[in-house]
Amino acid sequence: MRPAAAPAKRVTRCQYQVERAQRVELGEPDYAEALAPEVADPEDGTVVVQDDLDQLLTLLPEDIREPLVNHPQRASLVEVVLDLGRQPEARFQGIPAGEYLRKQEVTPADLEAAVAAVGDFGADNRAGVPGTLHRISAIRNRRGAIIGLTCRVGRAVSGHIAMLKDLVESGHSVLLLGRPGVGKTTVIREMCATLADEYRKRVVIVDTSNEIGGDGDVPHPAIGGARRMQVADALQQHAVMIEAVENHMPQVVVVDEIGTEAEALACRTIAERGVQLIGTAHGCLLENLIKNPTLSDLVGGVAPVTLGDEEARLRGTQKTILERKAPPTFPIVVEIRARNFYVAHWVEDSVDQLLLGRMPVVQVRERDASQAHGLRVSELPYDQVPDPERTADPSRNSWDEDYEAALRDMHGSGGGPSAGNWAWAEKIRARGKDGAAPGSGAVAGLPGIGGVAGPGTRSFAIAGRSAGPNVPPPPAVGAKKVSKKGRK
Repeated sequence: MRPAAAPAKRVTRCQYQVERAQRVELGEPDYAEALAPEVADPEDGTVVVQDDLDQLLTLLPEDIREPLVNHPQRASLVEVVLDLGRQPEARFQGIPAGEYLRKQEVTPADLEAAVAAVGDFGADNRAGVPGTLHRISAIRNRRGAIIGLTCRVGRAVSGHIAMLKDLVESGHSVLLLGRPGVGKTTVIREMCATLADEYRKRVVIVDTSNEIGGDGDVPHPAIGGARRMQVADALQQHAVMIEAVENHMPQVVVVDEIGTEAEALACRTIAERGVQLIGTAHGCLLENLIKNPTLSDLVGGVAPVTLGDEEARLRGTQKTILERKAPPTFPIVVEIRARNFYVAHWVEDSVDQLLLGRMPVVQVRERDASQAHGLRVSELPYDQVPDPERTADPSRNSWDEDYEAALRDMHGSGGGPSAGNWAWAEKIRARGKDGAAPGSGAVAGLPGIGGVAGPGTRSFAIAGRSAGPNVPPPPAVGAKKVSKKGRK
């Protein structure tokens, strides 16, 4: 099913790999493979990682930088924390506790040197390294002086789009929901490149803290051909979102960390103008958005409704109930519970069912090495979705192994998967034509789909849904339609 592989291209090793090769014997099992010069073949690998870690380490004092240059877990470095009066600490992927880099505590001179190398911080106390995805955040005291720095490593990782490609190409607006640090920004960064380069859409990124496109006036190559609008003040993000639509005629607007009522209102304004939205918000579950008065409008909002005696008796509910008051701004919400475990909601169905006290049918997407395309998609009632941290099966989840291998190799090619690498997506596009078997609860066109849809619920099919913003809400399950004459 895959096209012929592209000609192999030899990758130049990073400088730190060369330095490491001079210090480590190649006979060590952990580094023999990573330090050997290999040929990168995007058709064979699932994950490609690019970082510019050397540029971040140059900002640190020499006695803090030296332990990281030779550190065996350097490729999995997540962040470096410098707090005044405490030992400098490094935190690594997959290791709960941090590691101290020296015995001496951080001094004001260390912070001053690092701040001088970084440059000016914005109003959100964030700064970056030009041309990279690294982020430096400052902690200030009550007088405004910097007393702490968090130097977070930014990496361009490709491979996430395989989990969501059919949802993105459907034309619906998609909201990614997850806790901080789960990888939401990394996912939408790859979405931007795919929509701009593969689908040739006009994509505009509203980049508040330069996290998506990196610091500097020239955006990072990881966003592909997407355009980037910087935001001078985080409080004005909603105004820049409207400006992007009015001035630059985008087909897709991408915004990270939607968190205020003004930004939620701007999202609805953009969606009503027929522009596809890709956004992220903090939260773990869809209920977090429903109960959040600031962001509930993203999923249609919730309003109390008083029913008549007859209608309340027909519905079997109390006279005062909660209902969704408008079509959702984002028809699709994806809960990113882990890097290899996503839960997708068709918002109209899920919100209506949850407000009725019932469990909606959701789509569970997880990495599965046993499947032909490395992806397992199933439909389950919302309350039966397993916890990815407790039910992780190393034999099925190939993402972590691929990601760690890519971090070790760190070839820095910067090349994402080619357009021909997604030949299996043609099956996903055909889902709307073939349809699912009646009563089967399975979605056609996706590999390894199964599950129980439950009585009276609709299958989670995306291709057959209208992408328009004014889709009427589905009727309540089990409710009878009462005519106006009957209510009178």
